[in-house]
Amino acid sequence: MRIELIETAGFDSVRRALHLPFGKGKSDNHKKDVELMTRLIKAGDEHAKVMRGCMVWLEINAPIYWWREMETYRYGRERLSCESTMHIDCKGLQGIELQKAKAEIPMGKMQKAVDMFSYQTLRRIYKQRKNHRLPEWHQFCEFIKQLPYAEEFITC
Repeated sequence: MRIELIETAGFDSVRRALHLPFGKGKSDNHKKDVELMTRLIKAGDEHAKVMRGCMVWLEINAPIYWWREMETYRYGRERLSCESTMHIDCKGLQGIELQKAKAEIPMGKMQKAVDMFSYQTLRRIYKQRKNHRLPEWHQFCEFIKQLPYAEEFITC
């Protein structure tokens, strides 16, 4: 499995949105904003909804069986594109021949995709999968720990 960080975004927008419930404008104190976000995150998803605005784009090359498990996380994760079995493994096939070829693609075959995740979803994945039996989840969780503000917003 290979994971590559493409981009992170949304931290400035999240800081601006953070103070709206309190009737205040944008804060000038970055450290206090991080502390407030951490408190809200620890209070639960309903209080940490602002974290949906922090986004990460990743290119992941992983076995199909891992991707099947990742489908659990449909909210806060968007598939931008992936390698196509139709164009790569089954090129030129049709009908029954195509069905047979698709059915025979091994679950261990590596498939590359670019997905977008919210920090809120990455926190959920981390909490639910960090002790999973499958080594790929350990690798993914270790990668998550390296993201900007991971300690404050994801693994806390």
